Amino acid sequence: MLTPQSQGFLNHVLGGITTFAQHHLAERRSHHERLAFLRKAIEQVVDASEPRIRLVGNYPEKLADAVETALHHNESVLRQLPAAVTLDGHAWASNPQVNAFFATAADVRTTLSEDAQIQAFFAENDGRECFALLLMVKRETETFGTVLEGDMLVREVRQIQVSFSQHRLFFPAASEAKLRLELKQRMLVFLASRAQERINELRTGRGALEEQRRQLQAQLQAWRMRGHGLHPLLSSADADERRLAELEQRLVRTEEDLVAARKQLGTLDDYLKQVLMVLSQPETYLRVQPLSLRLNRLGVKLATDSPEPGETLSLIELASLGEQRIGALVRFSRDELLPNIA
Repeated sequence: MLTPQSQGFLNHVLGGITTFAQHHLAERRSHHERLAFLRKAIEQVVDASEPRIRLVGNYPEKLADAVETALHHNESVLRQLPAAVTLDGHAWASNPQVNAFFATAADVRTTLSEDAQIQAFFAENDGRECFALLLMVKRETETFGTVLEGDMLVREVRQIQVSFSQHRLFFPAASEAKLRLELKQRMLVFLASRAQERINELRTGRGALEEQRRQLQAQLQAWRMRGHGLHPLLSSADADERRLAELEQRLVRTEEDLVAARKQLGTLDDYLKQVLMVLSQPETYLRVQPLSLRLNRLGVKLATDSPEPGETLSLIELASLGEQRIGALVRFSRDELLPNIA
């Protein structure tokens, strides 16, 4: 028969085991719920990067942390995008940002009307309003103009003219919330496609090294065969030896580089590592930079302390691997499309 002390000790041990088991089960449940939540995003990444990754054991678990990191980054990017700006003739006249984006009010309607995605959206939906992502290229051109300094009119003053071109609209949606959700998913696929591009670059580099090795081997073989003909009678032995040594050294270096290149994509786990590398560093492949510009009504760049009348525009610059675009969420009515389009 157990003494009270022994019974208490046994209850304490059993209680500890029960608590541990409950904690372990809760962790497993939380882990499975997290994987279930991320599953769609994980599959999107695999489809857009390298579908054969599915042959890697436990690939969802191996991708989960990196996919979550990418999603958090995308959410941070979207939070930096201001609310959608209205595009119409009135906005062009009253909103300095819209006025800077488009040279004329007519250009606003033309841009909206000629976009195939916008045409398709309104053709397939009965709604009166559309939300979309507007991307543009910002250009700065040096010009010379006239400015008023005090009471004096000064000519031939160096100025920077800012203009926006190559307007394109993406991902039309019926509401801003739906547009932001679509952007979050598209940004993840974009990052996965960057991983696919990196994999393709590694494959291309490996193929180039293999071709270089074949060429060097052929050159070496041809050079060695020259020794069996009349060539030794017509050339310097020292020059031939130097050329042969140079080819052999280049072949050794190429084979070493080829071994390293093959290791990068030797197994499907290596392909998975390339995807993880991109998703774990999303800011390297997709980042947002706030951009502040002070412009006058003619689009001339002004210094922050310039007395000349102007407006300060707070813009968003999207950057990816050396490419920059000015981005803005926009909204507009079906009525803004030209009659023969709407």
